[in-house]
Amino acid sequence: MTISQNRVFALVWRIVGLVVGVVGSAFMFTNSMGAMMLVYFTMQTNLFILALFLVLIVMTAVQIASEGKRGEVAHLNCSFQLALTFYITITFVVYWALLSWQNFQMSGLASGAALNAANYIVHGIVPIFAIVDWILFLPHGRTPRSASFTWLIYPAIYAVFIFVRAEVGAPMYGTTRYPYPFIDVDIIGAWVAAVIPVMAAAFYGLGRLYVFVDEKIAFRRFRSVPAYERVSA
Repeated sequence: MTISQNRVFALVWRIVGLVVGVVGSAFMFTNSMGAMMLVYFTMQTNLFILALFLVLIVMTAVQIASEGKRGEVAHLNCSFQLALTFYITITFVVYWALLSWQNFQMSGLASGAALNAANYIVHGIVPIFAIVDWILFLPHGRTPRSASFTWLIYPAIYAVFIFVRAEVGAPMYGTTRYPYPFIDVDIIGAWVAAVIPVMAAAFYGLGRLYVFVDEKIAFRRFRSVPAYERVSA
């Protein structure tokens, strides 16, 4: 019996992920800009994962009580759950590739050690918890390839929201109207028209990569099952 079928380990993993994520997000909200933090893609995707883990914790606990400690671990619809993992992965990749080396702070404020720790939690630790949960506990090979295109709907809606909010809403802090410098029209001007399609293509590529890896993991697990068990299944 593999770790991917250990429901107790899955429950503990999800509880720890939820607790760590709640601590990081709560600190960001209470020690930064309050509700304005919801403008950030980072905080939205973190809340998605925290809600996901909360639901999965309840499902896994009920599953253990009713079906035992071993077997397929509780999960949501595979394409939907992987979509949430994909979104938090965007948070992870964009932060570490484009923002971390600029000493980027979401609130625009100087940060102390505690706020730095919370920043690393929401940009690094929570995404890792979600990705590992997908690898270990979500059934693989059940997500259609077309999902990588469907998953772009939320980032597209977010982009529209950002530009509309910048025009009709109050500045986030100081005179800053946009949450991220790479889509800040006040900083890069018309270049934003080139940035958006490039990022959309990158996100689509990331989604296709996820589906590809998902299929490969499913194939490897299938190959690892003895032939007689495949037939009996």
